[in-house]
Order: sequence, then C-alpha cells, then structure tokens
Amino acid sequence: MAAVEDKTVLTAEALAAALPALTGWEQQGKAIVRRYLFGTFGDITRFMRHLAETIAATNHHPDVILCTTTRSVTVTVTTHSAGRVTQADLDFAVALNQFT
Repeated sequence: MAAVEDKTVLTAEALAAALPALTGWEQQGKAIVRRYLFGTFGDITRFMRHLAETIAATNHHPDVILCTTTRSVTVTVTTHSAGRVTQADLDFAVALNQFT
C-alpha cells in the first residue's frame, strides 16, 4: 500500500524555516531543488536505486535530470496539484537525504 502524502501547503515562512535543515536543498520558484554530485557512475547507480525506493515509499514523484557529463543528478520536488511546496515535498527531501 502506498504512503499517504501530507499535502499541507507550506507558507513562505514555514518553507524558509524548514530549508536550513535540508542539506543541499533550495527553493526555486514553486519547488525545492537539490543537485547531487557523484564521483563514479556506480555511486549514481546506487543513488538512483535509493531514489526509486524513496519514490515508492513516499508515493511522491519528483522531476529528475541525470547528467553523465558532470556525474550529477538534479531532483526537483513540488506538489503539482497544490501548485507549490507542501509537507509531502519536505518529507520526500528528508527521505532522499538519507542516501549514504
């Protein structure tokens, strides 16, 4: 069974207060974004597995850009149905940041 998302819309103040605790994440418009950099393609593969598991566990679906030139993955999270950042986005970022 998929997780139930908390789609409580965050105020600008609540988002600003939460972001410092989310290492690497920043607000860009109506989303939060993090660019992950990797030393090897094996690290990217491990991260992509973690990403897939996080998507399945949270039932939240980010936009993802993989750049093989820079060995980076950029993850953009927003709640499209709300048109802005919600608690579900923060929960997703927290879960994704558990990658080691």
